[in-house]
Amino acid sequence: MSAKRVSRSAGRCAAALLLLLSAGGVSHADGLIDALVRRFTESEIQFARARSNVPFLPAAWLTVSGYQEGRFATPEDGESEVTYRQSSLSEGAFLPLPLGRRDAVVIGEWLGATQFHVKNTSAHDLNVLSVSVPIGWIRQANADWQLAAFVAPLGSTSRDDDWYWETLGGAFARYTQSDRLYWIFGAYFDVAPLEDFYTPYLGLTYALDERWSIEVVLPWPGVSYAPNPNTFFRLGVSPSGASWSVEPGVRRPRVSLSAWNLGLGAEHRIFGNVWLGVEAGVSGLRGLSIVGGQFESLQTHMSNTGYASLTINLRPEASSGR
Repeated sequence: MSAKRVSRSAGRCAAALLLLLSAGGVSHADGLIDALVRRFTESEIQFARARSNVPFLPAAWLTVSGYQEGRFATPEDGESEVTYRQSSLSEGAFLPLPLGRRDAVVIGEWLGATQFHVKNTSAHDLNVLSVSVPIGWIRQANADWQLAAFVAPLGSTSRDDDWYWETLGGAFARYTQSDRLYWIFGAYFDVAPLEDFYTPYLGLTYALDERWSIEVVLPWPGVSYAPNPNTFFRLGVSPSGASWSVEPGVRRPRVSLSAWNLGLGAEHRIFGNVWLGVEAGVSGLRGLSIVGGQFESLQTHMSNTGYASLTINLRPEASSGR
C-alpha cells in the first residue's frame, strides 16, 4: 500500500467521523446512544452505582497526536545523529448490544495512520496504516460480579509492504465491594508472529465523591476530576502506541505496547454527547526494534519526549445506578 493510499484512508476516516459529528449526524447518533442507554437501563448490567460527574467511556472518537523529535540510541553505540518525529491520526467506534438481561456484545472498528519523519539518515520516511475490528462480551454474573472479554485482530502495513497481523485480547472481572469501590482483575495480551506481549490488569477504582475518582490499576493508573457534568480532567498513564518493531527484509511493521504516555488531559462537552479534549505530557520507553533471525539483538531506543493530542469524543450518558 502506498503512502498516498495511507493518507487517503486516514482522510476518509477523519471525514467519516466529522460527518457523524455534524449537526444532522449528532442528532441521529445521540438518538441511537439514548436508545442503547435505555436498553441497558432495563437490563441487569451495571456500569456504576455511585453518582459521578466523570463521563462514560467514548462510543466513538477521532484523535490527532504528535510527538517531539527524539534521538536514536543503541545499547552498543549510544546516541546517534539519527532522529525521528512521529505523528498519528486515529478513529474508532464501539456499538454495545444487550442480549437478554445479563449479557451484551460489543462490536467495534479502529483505523489509524502513523507517520515517521526520519532525519540524518538515508532511510526514507515511514507511513503506516493500521486496521482492527474488536469484538467483546460482557456478562453480569450477579449483583456484585461482572465478567468481560474481548479479541481484536490488528493488521498494519506501509508503502508496498505485506500486511502484518497480530491478535490483541484480554479477559477481565470486576467485583463491586461498595457503591464507590470496584476491584478489577484480568490479563491483556498481544500475540504476534515476531513476539508476544502479556501484562496483568489488576487494581481498583474508587470514587471519592461526585467529582473525584482514583484508578489504582496496573499498568495504567490515573486520577480523574470532574467539577461538573460538562468538564473533566485526568492525570495518568496510558499506552502510547509510539513504539514499533520492524521485521527485516519484508519490513512488516507492528506496534509495540511497551511504550507509555504520562499526561494531563482535559475534556469539555461542546454540545449533546460530543466532547472536545486536549492532552499533553511525556512519552517514555519509545523505540524501534529490528526483530527476526540474525537481527534480533538490534534495537534502538528513544529518549523520553513530549507529546500532545487533540480528540473529539462521542460519549453516552449512563443513568445513575447503571
